[in-house]
Amino acid sequence: MKYALLLLAVLASYLSMGQNDRADDVPLSPAAAYAQQQLSAQVLKQLDKIDWAHVAQRPTASGAIYTIPVVVHVLHNYGPELVPDTGIYKMITKLNGYFLKTNADTVNIIDKFKPVAANTQIEFKLATKDPAGNPTKGIEHIFTYLTYTSAIFEDQSKINQWPQSRYLNVWFINDFLYSPSAGSSYWTPYNASYTPYYDGIMAIYNLYDVNLSELFARYLNLPRPCSCCGGGCTDNDLIADTPPCDGGGGYGYTCANLYDTVCDTPNVQNIMSDYDTCGIMFTYGQGQYMQYILQLDFGKRDSLVTPFNFAATGMDKPMPDLPPVADFGIINVIAPSYDQPVRFFCPGQNVYFKNASWGDTLISAAWTFSNSATTPASTSMTNVINRFGSPGWVHVSLTVTGNNTGTTTIDNTQALYVADTTPLSATGYYQEFGPRDNLYQWPMFNYYNNSFKWQQANVGFYDNSCMAYNGFDSQTFPANTTGTPQGDIDDLFTPVFDLTGVGSNSYLNFMSSGATATANPHFMNDSLEIEYSADHANSWHWLHTLKKEALANKGTLAIPYAPLWMGDWVPQAIPLPDAAITAHTIFRFRYFPGADSTGISTGNNFYLDRINFSTEPETVHTMQPAAEGMMIYPNPTQHSAYIVVSDAGTITNVNISVADITGKVVYEVQKAVNGNRAEIEIPGNVIGVKGLYFVHVVSNTLNKTEKLIVY
Repeated sequence: MKYALLLLAVLASYLSMGQNDRADDVPLSPAAAYAQQQLSAQVLKQLDKIDWAHVAQRPTASGAIYTIPVVVHVLHNYGPELVPDTGIYKMITKLNGYFLKTNADTVNIIDKFKPVAANTQIEFKLATKDPAGNPTKGIEHIFTYLTYTSAIFEDQSKINQWPQSRYLNVWFINDFLYSPSAGSSYWTPYNASYTPYYDGIMAIYNLYDVNLSELFARYLNLPRPCSCCGGGCTDNDLIADTPPCDGGGGYGYTCANLYDTVCDTPNVQNIMSDYDTCGIMFTYGQGQYMQYILQLDFGKRDSLVTPFNFAATGMDKPMPDLPPVADFGIINVIAPSYDQPVRFFCPGQNVYFKNASWGDTLISAAWTFSNSATTPASTSMTNVINRFGSPGWVHVSLTVTGNNTGTTTIDNTQALYVADTTPLSATGYYQEFGPRDNLYQWPMFNYYNNSFKWQQANVGFYDNSCMAYNGFDSQTFPANTTGTPQGDIDDLFTPVFDLTGVGSNSYLNFMSSGATATANPHFMNDSLEIEYSADHANSWHWLHTLKKEALANKGTLAIPYAPLWMGDWVPQAIPLPDAAITAHTIFRFRYFPGADSTGISTGNNFYLDRINFSTEPETVHTMQPAAEGMMIYPNPTQHSAYIVVSDAGTITNVNISVADITGKVVYEVQKAVNGNRAEIEIPGNVIGVKGLYFVHVVSNTLNKTEKLIVY
């Protein structure tokens, strides 16, 4: 052991070299470094009072137990990351075993360290009262795409944080995407002192069943004995009853060479050792260190263990016996996917319903299904596979009963959508998203029930209706520090179309209008992915992606965007491959809202209108079909435009006048008409000024006025 008191003389300088909140080689910000120095100085004053020469004679601390209230947030997408409550209970029990030295494997501690293996006098308990004072088991399950996070957006997944001054928040997620070496993270007191909204611990779901004591100790600022790669026999924590260790060759230490003497028998069995999986003990000095942290006002660690908070969080109460929370997930059996939800099906497809109820031990379950389900009712306690014969929104109800705690029901009238596979003819089809259009055949899915979603809007290219994606994030600081839209998915589906009448070399046409919240549309990370299915939604194929300026044609706007006139819209024409020209083709408009490097939304609102199919691209078929006998194309236009008069055999002459928005006539012409179809040009030079024009067409059978946009 190193009982040398002279080491205390340099303790302050070494403690200021402590660990960072995610990885030991990540530099601290100036604010965090300053807070860390203050914290280390205060801990030094307390450690300096310890009589290290007699530590071996009193390995177990005396005094009251420090009880820390815990809340666990299970972020899930109904996949394997749905950690069971029993797993959380097991984790808490295991933690307390190591912190209180009641774990059975203490018998394996080698003789050299048995004298200092200690009870830290710190325990963790799931809260029995939530922030509002209501009974809880200290666990909540949250359905969210944020179960998949990354090193960049990691902290943005710390949603629904309970007050960090009263609870230790723990988040379990599916994965740290794009960070293959990361499995967990923690927030230290000095970081929590200036960024409290990220305070807590985050770990991949499968770690709940391992010893997480090191993470919880780091939350209490406990340093590791030596740096990971400094080399030589270093003493990173300078806690006198933890020996030095070889940082450079430290990863060679294993449970098989516990008595290695390179550095005076490095304590591989210490929980803070980074070398192997045999950490089973804390020392007396480490326990004292963490107790001191709980007495200091850094990151509100001291407020966690006050008598007031003890009662406010229910530490004085047993775990309540609450009714279960009814919940279920939906998975496509043909193409199972957890990271991309599936709620759109065709009749006869297998749909897998997963009973994801939680919060209590279930003793019974009762399912009901609408839409001519093959299994209209079930008492399965686990899962149900079903098929549906009738199109439309499916109503699913699940009632679960706990052991002597009552029943709860989840009743979802739009749990999934079954498409009508009777195809609509795409020939001459226009979708304006108006009140008289068949919007019930255009299902929208806001899978994660947030503000980023498809919805009908009261603006449009020709009329006052269209489809809009609400991409503007109205959250302000600090609400926008969590819940990044990055990773969200929202879908809009079309009806089933018969495209065979349109033929080959045709286009999916529509008008769009959008903006961005970034300084430059080129840096917007939103995207709209258009796909098609020719096999009744069993598989989807990429067709086209709109992003950056193609989505944000109106540039940057700091307020929610809405188009004000026809000139705010641009035409889109997506070539259709032959594989999409079938008698039963479905299209999916999948919007991915994006974020900048801080997790803040980069998008604004996006609008979609006048969906149609044609062998003509872009503006040729964005003309107004509502005026009988005539139409204008291209509209909008950048040059000339044409008046098309159909069924012209009964017309002798056509008089055309074009007026600008002030009413001034800029062009007049009279044309004799021969045949069944006539095209009359409006020259580009007479409509050279961008803006709105009114085209008045008069004949012996026509008297129509239509709008023309020049952009």
